[in-house]
Amino acid sequence: MRLKRMTRRNSGNMILELTPLIDVVFLLLIFFMVATTFEDLSGIKIDLPQSTIKEVREVKEIQILIDENSELYLNYRETTKSKKSMKVTLENLKEELGEKLLNSSEKNVIITADKKLDYGFIVEIMTIAKEAGASSLDIDTAVAK
Repeated sequence: MRLKRMTRRNSGNMILELTPLIDVVFLLLIFFMVATTFEDLSGIKIDLPQSTIKEVREVKEIQILIDENSELYLNYRETTKSKKSMKVTLENLKEELGEKLLNSSEKNVIITADKKLDYGFIVEIMTIAKEAGASSLDIDTAVAK
């Protein structure tokens, strides 16, 4: 079987249509905007204490958020991509955190607390986290300008 080579009948200038190309780029832009997950603290306003240390650590699995009204929120990842947040109380923090730590490969807990909170309350949260099975605790701070 012999293949026939196609030849162009008109040897004039070829015009490239940009409309389909623009459509494809626009659709890709929309896809990536929708597919991208944004780091969100679920609308919780927390005024972090400042530090001169500039080590940045990404929240990998479990984070305890405490706002200025001492309300507790637990951020965690069920899979590698989906991040969930739930409101917890001081009474059920140990059970919820223990359950999340059992399913977690990394037993690190990051505590993000408002700077106006009482030091004793933060220590109480740290004690509950250790009792729930956390191997290490990190305190989140804002970088001083």
